[in-house]
Amino acid sequence: MKITIQSTRDKSYRFTVTDEAAIKEIYDILASAKIGKEKTTLEPDYIFEIYETREKVNRFYYVTGIDKGNGANFYSDTTNYVVSKRLDNDIIKNFWNIRKPIDVENLYYESLYNTLEKFNTGENSSKKIGIDLGNDIEMTKFQLSINLMYFEERLKNMENVSLVKNNNADQFDIIMKVSTQGYTSTRYKAIVTFEETKGNEKPTIYYISNTYEQGNWKINILDSKPKDF
Repeated sequence: MKITIQSTRDKSYRFTVTDEAAIKEIYDILASAKIGKEKTTLEPDYIFEIYETREKVNRFYYVTGIDKGNGANFYSDTTNYVVSKRLDNDIIKNFWNIRKPIDVENLYYESLYNTLEKFNTGENSSKKIGIDLGNDIEMTKFQLSINLMYFEERLKNMENVSLVKNNNADQFDIIMKVSTQGYTSTRYKAIVTFEETKGNEKPTIYYISNTYEQGNWKINILDSKPKDF
């Protein structure tokens, strides 16, 4: 009858598929899925609810961007499947109705990494820094598990830095918080705050003000708020 697709990180991002052609396309992709022995260890990005009838609803969890080598990426409480990336590339991306920044997946994490490099010097490099991305409301819809995994891998270059997970913020000396202020297809703005978990030191604040020019992103990490922010 219909299929609803809900982001696990942004509860406001939910859409319903009722068009027969779109439902058939999703059906064809799922029908070609292979049984997976074990599901991926990554957190799901979307929840699919497939309505066969008003009363019969099948719920599945979906992790985008991975292949069969990473485990089953479409699963329920009882079954695990390996689904083609077409489900994301051909279906989900067609429902984006916002002007997201070009190549936002790379832009976002590259900007955060550059900000960390700017802050993580001197005495700060000897302190444990936790990155809290869960409250960056404007960007949660773009935070996918596969990209977070790659970001974590890159963070290993900084031995004192890691993501905040499972409410473990109290294990860090400093928490990095991100607040996206706005974006278009060619502009991205955010405020990054580094706060000590103990002590009364004033937080350190940076302003990310990026622009897309001549086919490339110009990343700007500033100590003070720019006039056009």
